[in-house]
Amino acid sequence: MDIPPEVLEQTHARFVSRDSERARTHERLIVGGPMAANTAERLEARLTRLGVPHTDACALAEGRETMAAVTERLPGKPRIQTERVLGANDLVGVAYLDLARSASRAVGRVVLKDARGRTVGFGTGWLCSPRAILTNHHVLENAATARLAVIEFNYELLPGGELATPVTLALDPDTLFVTSEALDYSLVAVRGDTAAYGWLPLIASTDKTVLGEALSIVQHPGGETKQVALRENRLIDLLPDFLHYETDTAPGSSGSPVFNDAWEVVALHHSGVPRTDSQGRTLRRDGQPLQPGDPDSAIDWIANEGVRVSRILNDLRTRADAADNALVTEVLSGDRPPTLVPNPVPPGAGVLEAVSTLDLGLIAPGPDGVASWPVTLRLRVSEGEAHPAEPASGPTPGPGQQSGYLDPQDEADAAAYYAGVALDGSPQARFLALSQLVTRTHARQPRYSPATELYPAVDVWPDGLLRSLYSAREHAPGEFIAADLAAQARRTELAAREGIALDTLEDAFPYNCEHVVPQSWFAKREPMRGDLHHLFACEPDCNSFRGNTPYFDFPDYGEALRSDCGRRDPGEFEPAHGKGAAARATLYFLLRYPGVVRQYSARHLDTLLAWHAATPPGDWERHRNALIFARQGNRNPLIDHPEWGAGVDFSEGLGR
Repeated sequence: MDIPPEVLEQTHARFVSRDSERARTHERLIVGGPMAANTAERLEARLTRLGVPHTDACALAEGRETMAAVTERLPGKPRIQTERVLGANDLVGVAYLDLARSASRAVGRVVLKDARGRTVGFGTGWLCSPRAILTNHHVLENAATARLAVIEFNYELLPGGELATPVTLALDPDTLFVTSEALDYSLVAVRGDTAAYGWLPLIASTDKTVLGEALSIVQHPGGETKQVALRENRLIDLLPDFLHYETDTAPGSSGSPVFNDAWEVVALHHSGVPRTDSQGRTLRRDGQPLQPGDPDSAIDWIANEGVRVSRILNDLRTRADAADNALVTEVLSGDRPPTLVPNPVPPGAGVLEAVSTLDLGLIAPGPDGVASWPVTLRLRVSEGEAHPAEPASGPTPGPGQQSGYLDPQDEADAAAYYAGVALDGSPQARFLALSQLVTRTHARQPRYSPATELYPAVDVWPDGLLRSLYSAREHAPGEFIAADLAAQARRTELAAREGIALDTLEDAFPYNCEHVVPQSWFAKREPMRGDLHHLFACEPDCNSFRGNTPYFDFPDYGEALRSDCGRRDPGEFEPAHGKGAAARATLYFLLRYPGVVRQYSARHLDTLLAWHAATPPGDWERHRNALIFARQGNRNPLIDHPEWGAGVDFSEGLGR
């Protein structure tokens, strides 16, 4: 979920106003660590909370005894926690990972949907009681938005790299919805059974962290699978309502819980602090000023800001719209759930084994990527084995009625989209009019993540399968999703182990996705990289076979086929399939990003327009266009109006 500009401005103003104080804190942390950077009163309170006896906490905080002398007298847990918090020992026991895993269960992916059930954004949220979640106001601004949204638990990778089975729960703002724009939080009731996930209590005390203490964040960055920024993140400033910290978060992490080393929530993550130039302009990671339409992922972040949990609780206690609400009372109680840790299966326990194959037929998701079947499964479990029970009486329910592949409302949406666009001028004027339209309406700019943005619904054909753009080979969406998530996990693991950039591993562990305008042509910049209009499912072998060469039409293609992907000569590639779709996506790119593509000339445009005319768009491309319109806000005009292709001067979009 992109952070609203006004939130960024307020965050940056708070950060800048504390520059001198933060510089002093930084110097003290370098010289003497947390002991030098915090007041004696704050250290005493923090140590007491960690279980250090009050007299010892005072002696250490006031400098009357050394850390070694005090910790030598402490039992195991308080001693280890004190050494960790004060920077004397960064080692953690294995039980620390169990606590992390337990805490992470309560964190879910908030999925924002429109009135037709289509996904329009993501955030992070977490259970702060058995029946309520906490996230940002800028994620769920009002009850109407919350009513359409859901939260997904277990959206994460398993140790083997495969995707776990997510559990989706609806929100219930009619029972509870409390929000604060000033503190950027929303508290919302959730429907369904949450017992398996526990909750993260809100603790009112202000002694949960000190300057220099390591913090961790569990998050769904950009709507991706659950991830954690673990301990290499330091608290650098304490404000009355906010904390500033150096933590690795990403757009889409809005609403994540920020933990101390005891896995207590100290803040609700809500914004980043962008780097600015001397004129106060927000800078991108490439050092250039942020431009309208640039996504949050392009910003050069220098710190992050979270809302203090103690301040949220104070606000809840004084709000008239929260008074006498039973769910708010639960949240304010701060009751802790039982710790959820994995338990080994004892010998002789009941084991559930597969006894037969359940054939659900062809999986064909609807426009939102979800397909459902009512299934009755009856099992009898006994010691060490499982047997199928007698079948239930009555007919076996079949698959539910599949949602329509094409949205009947889309034709009207398309008509409204182009209403008022002047296309009666010269070919150059028509290019300019369409270019301005697709740029102006590109309101939402998802980050590049085909496993979450492309395969589940956008690129699905009417039969529920994906087809590789160049080879037309068929694949189930789940196959590509699992493969991409596994590739992502391998990249992340190797990058962390070897200390190298993730992008350098893309060729070694590729996704099943093709950019019809190669990424090297635009330096992998967003929003071009994640623009769904030019992304297509495509096996890595075909993707690699094409490389970054321009499209070309070989006169003798029929006799010179090199593979089922197409033919490639130095500097030229002709696909075996998907020419029309690839051409229309490329021409869209010229409209949306004029001046970027320098690898094409007039003869290439002739080829693209010929492919466009020879293979008009069908239901698959119309389906893609409708879902991308819902996700991004803009459309590909050549899918809605193929006849416009001949009357537009696409050379206006070529780089000079």
